[in-house]
Amino acid sequence: MSWDNEKVVAFRPTDSKALERLPHCFDTERALLAALLLKPDQLTEVAQGLKVDDLFGAEHREVYGTMLALSAGGLPVSAVTVAQYLKTREIAGQPPARYLASLAADAASWDAPGHAKIVREFARRRSLVMIGEGLAEQARQGGAADQAGTLIDETDTALLEVRGTGSDGRMSGQDAAQATAWMRERIEGLRSGLLRSTAVSTGIADLDRATNGGFQRGQLWLLAGRPGMGKTVAMTSLSRFAARNAGVLVFQCEVTRDQQIARYLADLSYLHNRPLTFGKIMAAVDLTDDEMWRIDEAMQRYERLQLKLECEPGVSVAQIAAAVKAEKRRLAKIGQELGVVFIDYLKFIKVSDRYQGNRVLEIGEISGSLKQLAKAEDVCVVLLTQLNRDVEHKDRKNNRPRLSDLRDSGELEQDADAVLMLYREAYYLAEKVKLSPHDPELCSRLIDKQNALELLLTKNRAGPTPTLDLWCDVASSAIAQTTRGPQ
Repeated sequence: MSWDNEKVVAFRPTDSKALERLPHCFDTERALLAALLLKPDQLTEVAQGLKVDDLFGAEHREVYGTMLALSAGGLPVSAVTVAQYLKTREIAGQPPARYLASLAADAASWDAPGHAKIVREFARRRSLVMIGEGLAEQARQGGAADQAGTLIDETDTALLEVRGTGSDGRMSGQDAAQATAWMRERIEGLRSGLLRSTAVSTGIADLDRATNGGFQRGQLWLLAGRPGMGKTVAMTSLSRFAARNAGVLVFQCEVTRDQQIARYLADLSYLHNRPLTFGKIMAAVDLTDDEMWRIDEAMQRYERLQLKLECEPGVSVAQIAAAVKAEKRRLAKIGQELGVVFIDYLKFIKVSDRYQGNRVLEIGEISGSLKQLAKAEDVCVVLLTQLNRDVEHKDRKNNRPRLSDLRDSGELEQDADAVLMLYREAYYLAEKVKLSPHDPELCSRLIDKQNALELLLTKNRAGPTPTLDLWCDVASSAIAQTTRGPQ
């Protein structure tokens, strides 16, 4: 593992004594190499989880790297062949051929994968030491640019990389026969009801049907639209719908905590023809006794949801990942699972300095990282994002968005498993009515479309890409399949 790109890992042992204090075990490395010399057929399995740099001894790294190269070239791996390709002329005071022969003669075990796991664990501990020492050094001696928040974010990123390698780093591949048996068992389990669907319902029946059940674990979804189309409104309803069936974590980076909670309460207290807007809930002073009763009831329903709200002006992917892991642990203690993570929205996600100034590459880094987070943590990540101004170009026949309208980067379209775009004709009709307030046709159409919301599923790896006609009340932060009372 290389830490060259991680600012916080500045620590490098500069003397032999400091180097020797790093966690390692030469005897285990010797036992590993001996087992591979005796049973080279284990090399393929070991190589899945153990890299050359995971070995501590420089000579051991060269020996292991030579073994991998010989195996990749289809050549036999033995003490004789490995010794011929080593550049070093001496290992532990012995010629390479004699040292390797002594390894094979002194082998105490043929369990190369078991020894590899221990070697890998020591490598991870060394990484932790370097991260800790680097953080301590920068915290003590860092300059003005080394802000505490920046150091924390960089440390989180480095720790997540160590965590992501796993204790043995082994890939869990399946051959065709294993994959077929696994898939058959899964299909039969779902059909019989012995297995439950891993999808989390969106609360919109037509959307669930189009996506094979709703928010799919391991996927990255985009919820996109121009300003005024209702991205936060849709996120409010969709997140609370999902929280009825699974744990939900919401990162609200755009609006304040009181506004977002007021949106949930407005949604939960909605009554047909008697909506209670989130703005009125926030102001509070003009609330009637009846409205307070509705808010109290909405609060009780809100309390029963497994929904956690994080309100920060900006978050890094590392902070998001850390919060996801923490929430999974919290929910596990009460027998629940985290299902969906909402992020409102892309603009407020902080990025590293790696691609500073190149927004396209920055967006690609974010979307790729969130996609990996969804797969690694078995959750659906729903990222809200803006569409570009081309949607409102005068040459467009209508303002309905399309996939090419995603802003900043084609990486978003590539990484997303599903892309949901929002369109409210009423928004554009209202602008036209301002210019022509006495046009009866425009005014009539605005009234007809006031609560109409089109949800365009412009990308869907799981199936069709329909346009769904939904109901919405923007002021009450509510969307639904049809006009509704409380749900």
